[in-house]
Amino acid sequence: MALFETQVTLNCAIDKAFDFLVRPANLVQFSPPEWGLHFIAAPEVIELGSRLQFKVQNWGQVMNIEHEVIEFERPARFSERQVRGPFKRWVHDHLMETDAAGQVVVIDRIAFDPPGGLIGLLVTEKKILEHLEDGFYERHIRLRRLLETG
Repeated sequence: MALFETQVTLNCAIDKAFDFLVRPANLVQFSPPEWGLHFIAAPEVIELGSRLQFKVQNWGQVMNIEHEVIEFERPARFSERQVRGPFKRWVHDHLMETDAAGQVVVIDRIAFDPPGGLIGLLVTEKKILEHLEDGFYERHIRLRRLLETG
């Protein structure tokens, strides 16, 4: 199992960050355009048990993926697990904390097992980690712009 973790500190209240992040439509606003994120079916606001069906474009492939929200604790955390998609295992924890200065720290922790089969020969753990590093760097820039100035 591989683990990716990153965080960004935002100058906003924890409730504002949480309320923004639990709306799938907002995810499209700060995801890198090259990911081609498109929701097929998702609630306006997620809650425990919500299902999110979406498409992304990665490594020259359009992937159909479905996640289920398996943990939900307002305003501290929510977690989603892949129930359909290319990975053998994918769990994404979204954690929020308030630091000593009153800013919110948004932590993304993703535990995954790379795909198997032929795609697994090309989409290795190393490539996935590099892709996540690059994508979350861009996401954090966009998230900061949306939540600190918007």
